[in-house]
Amino acid sequence: MNSSSNHANTLKKIIDSDSLLLSIGDVANAIDVSTRQLRYWEKKGYIKSKISKSGQRKYTYFTLLQAGDIAGYINEGYTLASAAEKTANNARIMKRLRQFLQTRFDNGYEIEGGYEIDLGEIKDVDAEQHLHIDLMEDGESFFQIKKKDK
Repeated sequence: MNSSSNHANTLKKIIDSDSLLLSIGDVANAIDVSTRQLRYWEKKGYIKSKISKSGQRKYTYFTLLQAGDIAGYINEGYTLASAAEKTANNARIMKRLRQFLQTRFDNGYEIEGGYEIDLGEIKDVDAEQHLHIDLMEDGESFFQIKKKDK
């Protein structure tokens, strides 16, 4: 198997991984809330943790994103309940996006000024044509249809 394929498989595993865990303090610091708030949100069922073998709360990166969403909505003036509801909707979208990336990510390349990601075949288009997204360092992004790299 070539190294490009190995790299793509590694990235797919990372996208699909729940094994990367953060401490409650790491999450609190990252989103600028107290650990007490995180425990309360967990008690209310808005976020979930995993308990480590030593009994410590650990959070996935997905939960970090959820907690960050909740904190952001609260800062915009939403109540905790409505912030959690909006976050749950976002979580459903992110879950689908995660599934999409896990199944569609074919390869990634560094290009001048950014990165190009091959998202694979396009329905009802020649199988040799793939959808690519270019993510530029200046923040610009765009799609292209290109012939599949061999």
